[in-house]
Amino acid sequence: MAPELKKKSDISIVLIVFTAMAVIGVACGGFVVHDYARSRASLAWPAADGIVLSRLEGERAPLRYVYSFDGRSYEATRTRTFLGWFMTTDKVDYRPGESVIVYVDPEDHGYAVIYPGGASFAFVILSLLSGAAVFFGVGGVVWALSRTREEVIGVSAHHAF
Repeated sequence: MAPELKKKSDISIVLIVFTAMAVIGVACGGFVVHDYARSRASLAWPAADGIVLSRLEGERAPLRYVYSFDGRSYEATRTRTFLGWFMTTDKVDYRPGESVIVYVDPEDHGYAVIYPGGASFAFVILSLLSGAAVFFGVGGVVWALSRTREEVIGVSAHHAF
């Protein structure tokens, strides 16, 4: 492979990696912010009575429950938001037919949780990691493009003499 073609190939790979890092950082950051807003809002959601239907596949599987809100019945398996998984809660072993309190999103009645809230420390850590991915991704793209420009200018100046 010609050295110039190899350099272009290497720069392309570096640009793809750093661009992907920046895009993933933005996507993860958006998800974490959205989930944190929903986690905080869930603390004020209206409560509804629910009934445990079953576990989907054995004892460690997600809980399946049904609840009624605004005159309609809904079925769900979500027990908490993503950031809620970082909170410590008492271990409760729900059995089929048992009653549960379900907190329902007033804007999306199909979204409900059994454990409202989310861990603030997890939000901070995940936000920092997302920000670092964006920072290093964008920095890497700028660095790679500047190196490419220096090489192009260097090659042009070298051919001029």
